[in-house]
Amino acid sequence: MSENDLYQDYDVPHDLRFKTIDIVRMGGLKCSCVVNANCLDGLFEAPNRIIKATVELSFSVASNEILVLGKVQGQREVQCARCLKMTLQPFAEEFTESYSNKQEIIDIMYLVRQTLALSEEIRFLCKPDCKGLCPMCGQDLNVSLCKCQPENLSPFAALKGKFK
Repeated sequence: MSENDLYQDYDVPHDLRFKTIDIVRMGGLKCSCVVNANCLDGLFEAPNRIIKATVELSFSVASNEILVLGKVQGQREVQCARCLKMTLQPFAEEFTESYSNKQEIIDIMYLVRQTLALSEEIRFLCKPDCKGLCPMCGQDLNVSLCKCQPENLSPFAALKGKFK
């Protein structure tokens, strides 16, 4: 009997809340499933959002604890900080956690949400060399250059000529 045959009858809960007694009874569990994107709504600042996500899990049972190794991966739709275009960005994050055998439920969805929230970048770029928008006319400089003259953006420009 192979390792995959052991778990083929196990139905992964849609909310990723596993009963500890089931995992202990089976002596561990390996599974993967698609995460409902609605469960991840509100995780990122708007307009950024998770489009799709899958999670791979491995539960190992020890004498009085359960070790969970997991990987969540998928795609998120994010807005570029420079040109404001929406773009798809892949992600893959791993997590590890241990739980007591005495707990009734192991809430993996909480762990997935926490892992993704901690992995959020401060700003997203559609590409590393994104030129952004012209501050004068709003032209996307990745598409074409504009005819605007760059302003002197120095905060001291207003003082020029005042002191002689």
